[in-house]
Parts: sequence; structure tokens; C-alpha cells
Amino acid sequence: MENKFSLNSDYLVFTINGTPYGVTSQDIVSVVDMVECTHVPDSPPEMRGVIPFRDGNLPLFDLRVFLGFKGRDLEIRELVETMEMRKQDHINWVNKLKDEVFNDRPITVQTNPHLCAFGKWYDQFHSDNSNLNNYMARFDTPHKAIHSIGIQATNLVKSGNKDEAIKLLQTTENGLLVSLIDLFNGIGGLVQRYLLEYIVVFNSGETQFAMAVDDIRFFSRLDHIEHPLQSNITGGGADVVQAIGRYRVENSQELTDVLLMDISRFLDHFS
Repeated sequence: MENKFSLNSDYLVFTINGTPYGVTSQDIVSVVDMVECTHVPDSPPEMRGVIPFRDGNLPLFDLRVFLGFKGRDLEIRELVETMEMRKQDHINWVNKLKDEVFNDRPITVQTNPHLCAFGKWYDQFHSDNSNLNNYMARFDTPHKAIHSIGIQATNLVKSGNKDEAIKLLQTTENGLLVSLIDLFNGIGGLVQRYLLEYIVVFNSGETQFAMAVDDIRFFSRLDHIEHPLQSNITGGGADVVQAIGRYRVENSQELTDVLLMDISRFLDHFS
């Protein structure tokens, strides 16, 4: 298959876990939005199930799992569960601070927003989805503000203004904490709306099958192709990646790599 990867071919480029992958147009039957999938008992983890397509059904493979990453559904579930736990942490934090102020106990709550469990996670967080990044940025100000309440309450108590500290906590509970909880609660709807998947239907010989991919980048020709590869690509399903393409970012001289897949090798893993 000497001309499998040619500069004269068009390529569909999509992302998996933030990395661009590409396939030649000759392998593609269709690209559609994600549809409901029916699970098949005892199927390998890379196979999500079967989907309706035209007049029949096709096996749907999870390309994320095949390449060694978390499936998108698991990634979403873990993110939502993490946000639920971190929300409860901050409810508990306010309740603990109230208890310490009301009962004249030493104030021991964490006042550094970078050292609570959410703060440590938040400082490391980044997504390839701009909508999710923009939403997460909204946590920065109220999260820092709520931890600063611990410092303010400590100073008020030390200066003999316990009543003012209690008022501050009541205001915080009815205002700042509510705003922070609303942000945590909004994650579930956001990821369902924006962390979408697409289905690419392929034809390999006499066989049609579908793959779930994260995001469709473009359908076009590439500016450079390295094939055969001079070094091995490591990772799950590495032998499916047979070339590296490069495309020019719009309005820039910068070239971005895309891993080119030979789809004819994919089904060999399941034969």
C-alpha cells in the first residue's frame, strides 16, 4: 500500500485525549454525531457496543480505550464525582468554621486555597476543551474568597469581635458559599453539553465498523508526511499509527503533528 499516505490525499483529523490523529478519506464512510449504543455482553473493553447505521448495526469501538486512555464516559463520570466531593468539602469547611467561632474553639480550617483538596486539583487542571476551561476559570475568585473568610474570622475573633465574625459567616453561608455550590452543581450539565463525541464509520476491506472520537478538527490535505516512521510510536495500538503528518496552523508558520492511522490494521487486534 505504497500510496496509503500521500500529500495528494485528503485526511480527516480528529482528537483523542487532546492529541490529533488522522485517517485518509478513502477509509471513511461517514462522520455522524454520537448516538445511543447498545452494550454487547462479554465484549472487549475497547468495544463499546453496537449502533444503528443506515439499514443495519455496526460495532462501535472506543478509540480512547484502544489507545490506552480513559473512555470519555469514565472521564466525565470521574469529573462529576470529583466535583461533588469537593463541593461537600467546602460545605463542611464552612460548617467547621462556624462551629469553631460559635464555640470559641481554635480556628483550624485551611485558609490557603491552594492547599485544600480542590485547590491542589484545580491548580493542575487543564482540558483540551475551551468551554470547560472557561467554566473552570470561574471558580478562581469565589474559591479564593471563601478561604479568605477563615483569615477574616480569625482576625475578628482575636480582636474581640465575635459577633462580627458570626455575621460574616452568616453572610458567607447565604452568599459566597451558595455561589460556589452553584458552580460545582453546574459541572454535570456542562460536560454533557460540551464534552461531546463523534462517530467515524470506516470501511476496511469488506468490513464496516465505527469508532468514537473526541472532536473533529478538519477535513483537508496535509503539508508534510513522514512515512515510513523513523522511530517507533509507543502506546496502546501503536502499530495502527503508521505515519506522522504535519499541518500548518491557520495564519501561522507553525506546523502541528498529527498521528496518521492505517485503519486496515485496526481489526487485526480483534480477530
